Amino acid sequence: MSQAKKAYPEDFKTLFGVTTMGLSQMIANSLITGFLMIYITDYAGLYTGIAGQAAQAATLMLLVGRLWDGINDPILGFLMDRSPRTKWGKFKPFMFWGTIASAILIIALFNIPAGLSDIVKVALLYVLYIVFDTAFTLLPMNPLIQSLSNDARVRTKLLVAPRIVTTVLSILMSFFLAIAIALGGDGQTPNIGLAVAVFMVPFTAISLIGIALIKEGTNNADEGQVSLRDVARMLKVNRPLLISSLSGLFGGFVFSFMMAAVTYYIKYAFGAENLGTQSAIWGLSILLGILAGTFLAQFVQRFVTPGAGSLISNAITIAPLAILWLMSLGGPITNPVVFYPLMFVALLGTGMNYIPGTLVNMECMDYNKEELGKSMEGMVNAISQFLMKLQAALSSALTGAVLVAVGYDAELFKDATTIPGSLFSGLGLVLFGIPALCGLIAIGVMAFYPLLRKSKRDAMYARIEQSRAATAEIGSLADS
Repeated sequence: MSQAKKAYPEDFKTLFGVTTMGLSQMIANSLITGFLMIYITDYAGLYTGIAGQAAQAATLMLLVGRLWDGINDPILGFLMDRSPRTKWGKFKPFMFWGTIASAILIIALFNIPAGLSDIVKVALLYVLYIVFDTAFTLLPMNPLIQSLSNDARVRTKLLVAPRIVTTVLSILMSFFLAIAIALGGDGQTPNIGLAVAVFMVPFTAISLIGIALIKEGTNNADEGQVSLRDVARMLKVNRPLLISSLSGLFGGFVFSFMMAAVTYYIKYAFGAENLGTQSAIWGLSILLGILAGTFLAQFVQRFVTPGAGSLISNAITIAPLAILWLMSLGGPITNPVVFYPLMFVALLGTGMNYIPGTLVNMECMDYNKEELGKSMEGMVNAISQFLMKLQAALSSALTGAVLVAVGYDAELFKDATTIPGSLFSGLGLVLFGIPALCGLIAIGVMAFYPLLRKSKRDAMYARIEQSRAATAEIGSLADS
């Protein structure tokens, strides 16, 4: 007997679209977080032979980008909220065109022509990075999913599938440097620009197909146009957004710091000649850790609220990082048998945090609907995007600051018989110590989340449904 066809939004078409629409975004974010800094310092041919200069240029660029984010993110979020609902929906057009633009820009960012002068290279890096950063803001994936259903069970289901697929896809990203080296031709120098194109082009096409398949929900179609006064009121009354954003800021730093510093650490702790193999092992650790964390989070969310799930995942993350940091105080951790299992547990915790963290973000949109009558998904999403980019940039910038402090130069270090101990102590702080501290702060802040208790959360959704029913009844009476 055949199974009954599942209804929207749990049907196959919607599930496939939700699962694939963020693939391009995931790869782009991984490239920025894990490889942009090492591309600029080691492979862009920038300030060759001048110790620390390339790292300094990259660090300053990332900080300037964050200043720009502070201006453009809220503006773009506001514009998305005020945009008219088209036949595609309100957020779907942004997702479609933003995906195309960001893919083109990131390919260009990692393909700076070698023959240019250092000044022109730096200028081009700035322009491409800032424009890419702006386009990346116009990717409202969470508002699209939020529009499909108010049911936390449905939302969780819609989040699990894309998380699993993007995690499996990350195994390809773990081989990024190995693939780039293979494309380089000489077996040693990676062709990062070509590798970026090889990753981005096909998965951007798949993402566009996924976006096209999604029928945007009408969950908030009856809401009025958002005004600046609404934004001011949201910032004043939406305490869940304030608390979750502050907690998410510190909690998100955990993974971004790990990704920004780990390539440098394994390159020199385990030998530069073993970078391809070690980066593949690290990628496999990411795959298994995040995949296991995703399944564990789905199980945990059956029994706790999203806020409580966030607390649990952060607690799992910080313990192994604290152990690794204490060990690193005695010198570099050069034993992979010690390094990778502890990092795996930390990755398990970060993998768990995605689902409750995203559900909390959607709860903040729902809280807007209850308190203000308008979900303002664009503004909430813009805040989330700003925090994600801030985390990626500051983690890379702090890693860059360590490289500047030790006078890092890839050519000099490649031939050096002894790597400075200051490099490992600095990287250990960025890779282990600061993430552990950030995770602890995230737990402390999230303890004050207003919807942490199930009774408070259920009461909010009950009020939303009562208001929806009352509005429907008034509309019915008016029609009659």
